[in-house]
Amino acid sequence: MGQSWSGIKKRLEQDLLCEKLRGRVRYFITKYRKAHDEESRIAILIDEKEVIRGNIFDFYREANPLIDKIRAEQEIPRRSWNGKETLYDNENKELEERVDEICIDKGIIDPYLFTKALDFYLHHSIKESINSTNPLVRLFAILDRRIGKRTLYKLKSEVNDQPEWLKQFYKLRLDVENIRLER
Repeated sequence: MGQSWSGIKKRLEQDLLCEKLRGRVRYFITKYRKAHDEESRIAILIDEKEVIRGNIFDFYREANPLIDKIRAEQEIPRRSWNGKETLYDNENKELEERVDEICIDKGIIDPYLFTKALDFYLHHSIKESINSTNPLVRLFAILDRRIGKRTLYKLKSEVNDQPEWLKQFYKLRLDVENIRLER
């Protein structure tokens, strides 16, 4: 990402977050430097309650069996090295990307995927971010001050199409802007 986490956090929570949510939404990332693998943990808090959390261990506990299941169903061979090149690399990359998408839709978030989505959000237009196929990118975008009331009125019909974990962020933003969600 190229910038310190404290700088990014300040930008997210003070500069980009819609005014009515400032002080209510907080972002958290920590890296365990003394751990053998230096893994990290992410969280998003609303009103001091952790509503999104992610770490590599929970992610792979879900992802690995899913990869094995899909690999067996679709008869995708594991990667192998023949001395010149890695065989079946593209097939395995596609499988891993599909599993990443499935896990994100379930709200099981790998910190790497979180920071990758954050990087996309910070370096693309708000229109590209809110229309992204990645729910994590849309999470950052729906809380962004650049999403105005006209756009929110258009987006309210899409709330039920969002992954279950993301709906709460759409509903929160609509609620603070006094936009009623039809049931």
